[in-house]
Amino acid sequence: MNQKWVEASQLRRRNNGADAWDVDFDAHPFLDPRFVDHPSRQGRIFWQIYQRSQHDDETYRCELARQLHPAGTPPQPDDMERLLGYLNEVNAYLSELVHLLPDTARRHAAQLPMITACNDVRTLLSIIFSREDRRVRYEAQRKLYLARLLMTIDHSRDIQDGPRHKAYFEGLLRDRLMSHVREEHEVSVGFEMGADGETITYNLGHRPGQERWTFNSRFVEVDVRDRVIPLDILYWNCRFKRSVVPATYEIVDGRHQVVERRRWGTMRSSRNGSILSKMIRRSITDPDAISDLLGAMFIVPDEDGLNDLLALLNHVLGTPLGWRNVTDTMAFTADALRLNPDSGSGYKVFKGDLDILHPAIPPGRLPYRFTVEIQIYTLEGFLRTVHGAHAASHLALKLRQFLYGLVPRLFPRAIYGTDWLRLE
Repeated sequence: MNQKWVEASQLRRRNNGADAWDVDFDAHPFLDPRFVDHPSRQGRIFWQIYQRSQHDDETYRCELARQLHPAGTPPQPDDMERLLGYLNEVNAYLSELVHLLPDTARRHAAQLPMITACNDVRTLLSIIFSREDRRVRYEAQRKLYLARLLMTIDHSRDIQDGPRHKAYFEGLLRDRLMSHVREEHEVSVGFEMGADGETITYNLGHRPGQERWTFNSRFVEVDVRDRVIPLDILYWNCRFKRSVVPATYEIVDGRHQVVERRRWGTMRSSRNGSILSKMIRRSITDPDAISDLLGAMFIVPDEDGLNDLLALLNHVLGTPLGWRNVTDTMAFTADALRLNPDSGSGYKVFKGDLDILHPAIPPGRLPYRFTVEIQIYTLEGFLRTVHGAHAASHLALKLRQFLYGLVPRLFPRAIYGTDWLRLE
C-alpha cells in the first residue's frame, strides 16, 4: 500500500473567509433540508406523485417506469430490480464517503439503519412526508435524490459514448503522434521544495531526503510542415472519468493520510461515484455539462516543450481553433483566478477544453464534436502537485474538495450540525 502525507496547513482554501457550511442548494433542491417544508411548484409535483402512488400499485409501477423508460413505455418486469440497484448504489456511495471522514466524525454521519434497509421508493416517500424526525426524513429524501442522479448519469449520451470517444481520441494520438517515438527510456527524478516554499528543485537520480518520481519518457520526432519537432514526452495518459479508480483521502490522528486504494469498490457501477461527487460539489445537474468527462494529461520538460507539444497537438488532431476555456497559469498569473477555489497556490498548468471532430454516425451526416480536457504540465509544475507539503499538492486538492465541497452538501448543518466536523 502506497502511503503519503498531506500537511494540514495546505488544506486551507483561497476563499477561507467563507463559511463552508453555508451552502446554496438551488441547483440540487432535493438536498436542501427545507425542500419539503417550503412550498414550491416542484415540491407540489413531488407530493402529488406520492399521493397517487401510495395506495395504487399500478400507478406506482407506472411512475417508476417513467423514471426508467421513454414516455409511454409500459412498466417492465425488471423495473423494481433496476431501482433496487440504484438505491443500493446510494447506500454504498454514502458508506464510502462516511469512511473518508475522521474516525471521530464517522459515527455521527453514518446513515440511519432504517434508511439503508429501505429500498422501496414508495416507503421512502412515505417517510419523507409522514415522519416527525427531521434527520430520518432528510436521509430518505437524500437517498431518493442521489438515486435519481445516478439514473441521470446512466442516461447521459456523453457518458454512454465516452468509451468510444476515448478510443477514437487515443487512436489519433497513437497513430499520428506516438507512432513517431524514436526512443523510450526510464527517467528517475529526485525532487524537493525550494527555500521559498514554492519552487521545486529536481535532479536525475535520488538523494537522501528527497522525494522521487519515475517516468517512462518517450522521445518523438514529428515532421510538421516546414520543420521537424523533437520532444521528450515524459508522460501521457487519456482517461474517461467513469473508468478512473480514484485514491481515497483519510484523516488519521489529526493528520491527513492519503491511502491509495480502490474507491467506490462496493458500488456495482463504481465508476459513477466520482461523477456523482462532482455534480454535487460543482452544482451541476446535467452530467453532460462536466467538461472533463474525457481528459488527457501530458508532462514535458519545460515551457519550450509545452509550446512544441501544443504545435504537435494542433498538427495531429486537426482542430487548431478548437480550444475553449483555456487557463494558463504559467504565462498569466491572473489565470489562477479561473481555477476553482480548492486549487492551491502555486499550481502551474496549461489546460483547456479541445473540441475533437468524430466521423459521422451514420455515414453521410455531418461529423459531430466531443470535448477533451487537455492538461499539460512542465516537469517542475507536475512535481509541485505530487510533493506532499506543497500548496499545489493534488492530494490536498482532493481532500479539500471532499471536506469543503461535498460534505456540507450531503451532511447539511441544519440536520447534522457543525460541531462534529470542524472545517474552519
